[in-house]
Amino acid sequence: MNPIFRRSSFYYWTSLGTYLALMGRYFVTQDWAAFEIIPLFMPIWLAAAVMASEHDESYAFLRTLAVTDRAIVRSKFGAILMSAAVQWSVMVAVSMLRRHDAAAAPSTVVYLTLVGAVALVAAGWLQIGIWRHGFPAMKPVLVVFMAGGIVVILLHMAGLKQVEAWPVLSRLRLVEWLGGAPWVSSAALAAAALVAFHRTMTIGVRVKASSEACL
Repeated sequence: MNPIFRRSSFYYWTSLGTYLALMGRYFVTQDWAAFEIIPLFMPIWLAAAVMASEHDESYAFLRTLAVTDRAIVRSKFGAILMSAAVQWSVMVAVSMLRRHDAAAAPSTVVYLTLVGAVALVAAGWLQIGIWRHGFPAMKPVLVVFMAGGIVVILLHMAGLKQVEAWPVLSRLRLVEWLGGAPWVSSAALAAAALVAFHRTMTIGVRVKASSEACL
């Protein structure tokens, strides 16, 4: 296995483990809006994994080895893609199991795919930001991104409990319309996200090769 991927993927597997350990149990209960709230934590956990994998990364040392910038970028982006794909797969699998008790609907799959797509591309751009500006400069941005996401989630959760007309994201008109053919819509959304992610990775190769900020 690629040693860069192996080292980085450790942080993404750890992120996945804590994600499921802290919130996974809510998938099997009906007393919390699991498929409305829990997916919104996915971008935050991916950002945390990016931060952990980049802390004290020895890019200066890697420059002395026969390792190309393209290989580094592919390894790092591969770890992001792996984590996002596993998280999305787990959430979709559980949502299918919860269809029988109306905890999840056809539009839930589309909602999960939308959140996963945003998380995937956002994590890619955060990774590029670290290569472009360096980890110390991007650390406050990552912290603000994660803290801001948690605040938005808490406000949304409070709104769902206290405001009758508060919008349920998984039941928005566009999401429910796409939910008319959930697997076709999800496949199209996933394909678009993968194209955008690949384009982001291409940009990442250029940034990594031209920037010395991460050294």
